[in-house]
Amino acid sequence: MIAYANDPESYDSGAKYSYLAFFDLLAPLSEGWQILTLILVVALCASSVDTLQIGLSSIFSHDLVKIGWNPKWITRALIVAINAPAIYLASKSFKVLELFLVADLVCATSVFPVFCGLQTKDKGILKAPTELGAFVGCLSGIATVLVIGVVTNADGGVFEYFWLQNDGICALCGNETMVTFIITPMVSLAMTYIASFLDVALRGEKARGPLIP
Repeated sequence: MIAYANDPESYDSGAKYSYLAFFDLLAPLSEGWQILTLILVVALCASSVDTLQIGLSSIFSHDLVKIGWNPKWITRALIVAINAPAIYLASKSFKVLELFLVADLVCATSVFPVFCGLQTKDKGILKAPTELGAFVGCLSGIATVLVIGVVTNADGGVFEYFWLQNDGICALCGNETMVTFIITPMVSLAMTYIASFLDVALRGEKARGPLIP
């Protein structure tokens, strides 16, 4: 709002973009204020990242502790394993918006299979999703993205379309991007129920148990 008030004509004409308004305010400031802002932004990010790191490490360490590994060294090793690729990717200076889109697209491949786990009772032909069914649903979502990339002739390798290089800068700014975010979760949802139905039909009650006890 402050950036727009300073220069409404540029924002109305498209010379400036509203999602970059924060940087328009920051650019004229002295170097000291910019450094202070950078410190505050990193602190805000770190307060969320450390929680994410602890959550990720706890998921893996839970099973590793069961087989007798040292909890302290497990945690240290996992933190290094999580941070090493993150630091490497940070050094590549990817655009933040692209990273968010990649994360959103990966989530779109699995969001329905995960939340379908809340269904515990069969509803007609919609069987309560099994572990195998949910896993197949997630893989189907990934496969859908790859197929869309092939159909749209995305540049680069087979996984390149996960970067959504189709001139769309957000889920509603490009038709191909928007369609991808609609089709992907729908396919993963359908395949979750189809795979679960077949799993129960073939394996019976065993399908309700975990794949790896």
